[in-house]
Amino acid sequence: MIQIYNNTRIYVMAPSSFSSGGPELLHQLCHKLEKLGYDAVIYYHPHAENPVHPNFVKYNCKYVTQLEDKKEHVLVMPETFFFMAGQFKHIRKCGWWLSVDNLFKTKEAPKHYRYIKKLGLHGMYKWAIMTGQIKGKFTYHLAQSVYAVDFIRQWGMEAGYLSDYLNDSFLQQSRANIDQAKKPQVLYNPLKGLAFTQKIMAAMPAVNWIPIQKMTPAQVGELLNESMVYIDFGEHPGKDRFPREAAIYRCCVITGKRGSAAFSEDVPIPEQYKIEDKEENIPAIVKMISSCLTDYNNHIRDFESYREWIYGEEAGFEKDITALFSRS
Repeated sequence: MIQIYNNTRIYVMAPSSFSSGGPELLHQLCHKLEKLGYDAVIYYHPHAENPVHPNFVKYNCKYVTQLEDKKEHVLVMPETFFFMAGQFKHIRKCGWWLSVDNLFKTKEAPKHYRYIKKLGLHGMYKWAIMTGQIKGKFTYHLAQSVYAVDFIRQWGMEAGYLSDYLNDSFLQQSRANIDQAKKPQVLYNPLKGLAFTQKIMAAMPAVNWIPIQKMTPAQVGELLNESMVYIDFGEHPGKDRFPREAAIYRCCVITGKRGSAAFSEDVPIPEQYKIEDKEENIPAIVKMISSCLTDYNNHIRDFESYREWIYGEEAGFEKDITALFSRS
């Protein structure tokens, strides 16, 4: 638990003028903390003239570009900023693992660490980061996924579970279009697992494959709403949003077993819809996709509990905040 005193300010560190799923979650946390009566602000880095991205104005978060480095305060840092932890000497630092894998991909690692990675010594690179930059550098750890909780535990540390939720406009839009006719088409994210996805596509040339790219959130919603299947055989560095967004728009969701997808707590879909991304499994994947397209009405029932779980995430998020941020 994170001890909150009468004079504690909670700083939530976020990138300036940048919009993606991670920064949105940081703004959601600050918004909820304020709503629950905590003194919370966004701490933007690096300094920018207008640091609030237009997508996040709706959260109405107070923000600062400098913080008070005092032990009574708390600084929540996403993993993309972990390498800056040493710059803050007194404030209680809380590392929030919005993903696991992205920590080891960031270009912010010190130069001598990056040299180890350049040599192809990936196991040593991970060990060096965890022992030299993470262990003992934070007062608290939080994790957005059970996958991250498990990873942190493997390194002899403990983390509180604080996940996320899909923004309300997305949920409302999905409920409003519940009677939309579905087309027998398969959606995929070309930024994740593309090489393996292309092998599946080659095995199913007659299927209409549509990449989700260069679209506004509203356009993504419209595409999901008219489609039957979403597949995701890429990395799942945290509890990813796309499978959840696809599910609430009543797409059948088929994933691999990388990262958080291997954990039923993070991606709670029936096991038959999770197939490892191996060459020998392509026939089984093809069979499952074909079945979902031809017998959609039966398959979609298998995702009902997943959708209900997604709709309950926001209430769970608030409950976890009050349990983790303990007022004295």
